[in-house]
Amino acid sequence: MKQILFISIIVLLALNGLAKSRELYMTTSDNVTLYVKVSGHGKPCVFIHGGPGSNSYYYEAMASSALIEKEVEMIYYDQRGCGRSSSPANGDYSLKRMEKDLEEIRIFLGYKKWMLMAHSFGGVIQTAYASDYPEQVMSLLYIHCTLNMNYSLQSHIDFGIQALGISDPKPYTDSSKPVGERLSAIHQQLTEKGIWYKLMYRNPWEKTYNDTIDNPIKPNNRDFANTVWNIRDYWADFTAASKLIKAPVLVMTGIKDYAIGPEHYKQFQFPDQKIVRYIGGHAPFQEEPQWYAEKIISFVQQLKN
Repeated sequence: MKQILFISIIVLLALNGLAKSRELYMTTSDNVTLYVKVSGHGKPCVFIHGGPGSNSYYYEAMASSALIEKEVEMIYYDQRGCGRSSSPANGDYSLKRMEKDLEEIRIFLGYKKWMLMAHSFGGVIQTAYASDYPEQVMSLLYIHCTLNMNYSLQSHIDFGIQALGISDPKPYTDSSKPVGERLSAIHQQLTEKGIWYKLMYRNPWEKTYNDTIDNPIKPNNRDFANTVWNIRDYWADFTAASKLIKAPVLVMTGIKDYAIGPEHYKQFQFPDQKIVRYIGGHAPFQEEPQWYAEKIISFVQQLKN
């Protein structure tokens, strides 16, 4: 009975959130059309999705988002070349351009300052933006984020070697081979064994559920997803940059999040950071929506006005 009541409350909150949301398309200074959705009320917070090359729907569709929107005005957007946004005619997917897109969204929506919340690969974009636009940052939330793509992809490989019981890891640890090639080989074997889900989720159902989340997005632009691997901007180690960011930071990390690396957060050097460890994988907002929302809201409420 309690479970039914909780689900009913979640549905009502979601419907209430929809009533207060607005969807729009914004044209950037280089004529890219970005999908933007604003929902909820409170301090403004922009969500920077992962992938790389996914879209914001996998996060905004979760029950936890409806709870958070009771206290926070969430801004969801699809990065250029992703989801419901268009691709740049000149192929500009540089990190600086991604930062500029965020800044143009902020100005377009009329916020003097805002919070930023990144998930996964979004941590790279968020850290770069906070480094270049510190005066516009109220606080930063890193939800299972990478600040070093090479480190996190190596975590995929290391996990695969262990989970598959590979006795001769040399073909997968040979740095003379492209990391993408080694990563693909590991992913293929994990998929064939039916255990790929263990990279990110606590059970196979959670992965199956997550795989259905993007289905309503048609067409789903994947241009950035196919391009990002060849752009050097995103392959730098941003952990060093973290020590220069003075804004309050919440770091949420999973003890079984092998997509990022369970110990990666220990390399973060934000001067004013709070660490929250999740007993699970890569998507606490999906697996434990109430717990997750409480942690986010608590952090936001403790911020100085």
